Amino acid sequence: MATQQEKKAGRAAERLAQTTRDSYQTVLDHMVGLQERNVRFVQSVVDGSIEELRQQAESNRAMTQELVERAERQRGAYQTLINENVDAYMDLVYAPFSYYKQGLKAVK
Repeated sequence: MATQQEKKAGRAAERLAQTTRDSYQTVLDHMVGLQERNVRFVQSVVDGSIEELRQQAESNRAMTQELVERAERQRGAYQTLINENVDAYMDLVYAPFSYYKQGLKAVK
């Protein structure tokens, strides 16, 4: 049979083992909590980056669409300007003939 001293030593060893196990469990629980927070942090960074890229892509698409529309309006304005210049030049070129034609009509 175990003596009183052996029983006390056994209980002390059990308490030491229990407190050591509890300490390791506390460290393990803390590490798991840190890992969960790290996962949530990384997920939020990735989600935020994806959202930012999506917004930038949408902004670039809108800007490109506006530039295309402005280019089409400029093309129309240039076309109108060219047509008016050609018409004015043609009027200038044909002015002497028109004057001569009116003179012939007056003679008749």
